[in-house]
Amino acid sequence: MQADLLISLRMSLTVSLLVLLFISGVVAQNGWGVDYKDKSICALKGSTVTMRCTYTYPRGRVVLRAFWTKQWGQASEPPDLLDDPDYRGRVQYLGDKQHDCTLRLRNVRETDQSKYYFRFTTDHHEGKYQGASGVDLSVTDLRVEVPERVIEGDEVTLTCKTSSSVSDRPTFTWYRNGSSLSSSTDQLHLQPVSRKDAGRYRCAVLDQNLRSPEVTLNVRYPPKSVSVSISPSGVILEGSSVTLTCSSDGNPPVEYNWIKGTSSVGKGKTYTKKKISSVDSGEYKCRSSNEHGEKLSEALTLNVLYPPKSISVSISPSGEIVEGRSVNLTCRSDANPPVQNYTWFKGTSSVGKGETYTMKKISSVDSGEYKCRSSNEHGEKLSEALTLNVLYPPKSVSVSISPSGETEGSSVNLTCSSDANPPVQNYTWFKEGGSSPVGSGHSYRAPQRGSYYCEAQNEHGSQKSAAVTVKGVWNSALYAVIGVTAGCGFLSVIIAVFCVRRKRRGSSADDKNQTQSVDPNAKEDTYTPLDPMSRSSDDLYNTLANVDPNAKDDINTALDPVSRSSDDVYNTLATVRNKH
Repeated sequence: MQADLLISLRMSLTVSLLVLLFISGVVAQNGWGVDYKDKSICALKGSTVTMRCTYTYPRGRVVLRAFWTKQWGQASEPPDLLDDPDYRGRVQYLGDKQHDCTLRLRNVRETDQSKYYFRFTTDHHEGKYQGASGVDLSVTDLRVEVPERVIEGDEVTLTCKTSSSVSDRPTFTWYRNGSSLSSSTDQLHLQPVSRKDAGRYRCAVLDQNLRSPEVTLNVRYPPKSVSVSISPSGVILEGSSVTLTCSSDGNPPVEYNWIKGTSSVGKGKTYTKKKISSVDSGEYKCRSSNEHGEKLSEALTLNVLYPPKSISVSISPSGEIVEGRSVNLTCRSDANPPVQNYTWFKGTSSVGKGETYTMKKISSVDSGEYKCRSSNEHGEKLSEALTLNVLYPPKSVSVSISPSGETEGSSVNLTCSSDANPPVQNYTWFKEGGSSPVGSGHSYRAPQRGSYYCEAQNEHGSQKSAAVTVKGVWNSALYAVIGVTAGCGFLSVIIAVFCVRRKRRGSSADDKNQTQSVDPNAKEDTYTPLDPMSRSSDDLYNTLANVDPNAKDDINTALDPVSRSSDDVYNTLATVRNKH
């Protein structure tokens, strides 16, 4: 009985001794052990920590479970860190079941400050082991303090602070965007601060592997380096699409305003003209602004090319155009590039080239419609017609006679014709040899024979026609007198012949015989005076001349009904009757 008790006690002491060896971390002669690479780690709040370690165990054993824990293992199995709700999603076992036992902890919290152990279990019933030294994790909030609002030109100081005490006189170092800076104190002075100082800053304590999280220094400044670009580049033709883009460096981000000349035309980083026209040509600027100031870009000149437009023709001198003067026609056109060719047309015929068309001594044949055609490399256009109305005095004045040919014995109308602008205002008739006008108007009825001419006049001058001759003019009263006289004479002759024949019927037979002895070829005297073939023109003239023995030499005066009374007409008829 005592022997059994002694054996049990000896075995219990042996087991206890083995457990103590495992717990102490001392590798037993059979090869158990855990090696922690970092005995203590000072982690920054919010950072990620990696606890590196390796472990060993006797050959022939198979690791069934490997885990980290915050508790020292006694008789009962300590909890796995992966199962702790406070670490869920933040802890990751990077090791394996061979020899690597590395652990990673993300987003370190102040409550994570503790000692951490690695423990593993093999397939042997006594094959459990836990590294005794563990890893001591301390959490500090080493951080960089920066002013909340920094404006370019301010004096700025960055301060490195920790929540836990460090060595008496630590050495600090500073980093900007990962590059080391020269400062070795807990403060970094930027005086004055510029936009180039903006970036990510971090401080660290040397020899303690203690670094702060990065903080961003945001330096605010007004717009700088404002520039304007155009797309597409090159020649800009009317009707195409053009985009202007403004670029500027400013913090906070800038607002853009577009200005043409002195007028605001748009907002935004880009300004687009979908169908650009000639009126869009000019100087454009971009004004960039934020709460700290504004700046204007250099001017960008927009040169829109287009074919001729707005073509007009002017005349110099203005006012009335009188024949013989000098006249200039000038063509004006809006085009870019400027018009290269001007061509002048009268009607459909080309008459000249150049911006100005000059007629030094203009004449009536130059009257008409004139147009100017202007052209450049992008097109051409024709102006509206300009009517040139040349004024001139009467010319080519002439007189026509109606009816034409011999005018003796009929009424005569004289008509005056003339070419003038404005049309002739006054026609005046003259008889050669006289100084006073005999009539006026476009037509004139000639009262008597003679040579006549007309004078045509308008506001610019006058001209006389050549004289035309009227041979003789009888009026209707003369025809009436001649007709009555001839009728009375003819009636008297018939009465005389009738009386003679009646007298002869009462004669005797002797008379008949005497009549038979008459020459048969002799003409009867009674009918001879009535035979028009036997009367000469002188007989007719003498008959007319004897109508009035007191008639004046001037036949026109003698036959003038105004100068003859009713007694004259009666006496004329009586004389004719008595003579027969």
